[in-house]
Amino acid sequence: MNILVVDDQSIITERISKLITEKYPGYSVSTALNSSDVSRLLEEGKEFELAFIDISLSDESGTDIANFLAGKLPSIKTVFISGYPEMVSDVFFSVRPFGFIDKPIRSEKLFKYIDAASSKETDGGKYYACKIRGKDIRIPYSDIIYIESGAKSLIFHKTDSDILKVAGLLEEAEKVLPAELFVRCHKSYIVNLKYVTDYSKMTLSLMDGSKIGVSRSRKEDFEGKYLAYKGLK
Repeated sequence: MNILVVDDQSIITERISKLITEKYPGYSVSTALNSSDVSRLLEEGKEFELAFIDISLSDESGTDIANFLAGKLPSIKTVFISGYPEMVSDVFFSVRPFGFIDKPIRSEKLFKYIDAASSKETDGGKYYACKIRGKDIRIPYSDIIYIESGAKSLIFHKTDSDILKVAGLLEEAEKVLPAELFVRCHKSYIVNLKYVTDYSKMTLSLMDGSKIGVSRSRKEDFEGKYLAYKGLK
């Protein structure tokens, strides 16, 4: 796998590069401090499957670089890096990210995204199967931010801003969704841990700007799975 790391601080790009090459000696890692470096690498014929990009660079936007790369390499997967969690929702709709990593960077989270990107079967290839007006529908797990319970229905809030309503019960969805990724935090909600940007005072924030409460009865289960997903447990 060819991986690109973009950050305006060379100490960070060097650290990430070292972590990756020590863990995955067969992978190639290129580093860039700005868009000029990225353009030069592409002109040299470099191609990348995965990019780690700092959202906030000193003189330019990491999202602009991500969009530029997507135009040149349509299949590239982008993971944003940021020390400012509040910036996540600002970039969410301008770029379809593969994921996010908070600073300071934890190697476990870094490796998790590399493993997911290199796997032939990522969460983007798994689906929630349902029916709408008798037609079979498959919703990729990676498209689901959270699921809300309606009147004998499930309301899917998706990464493309679309809201999809299908017949069903939250209890049924909970049984078939992967428990390590989807957690029922409240009697009316199941959230995708991939898109949780912050959790404090029993309220979680999602990448689309939504805020959802965590019920007391589900607090322990949610926190355990959330910390495990973040690599903190």
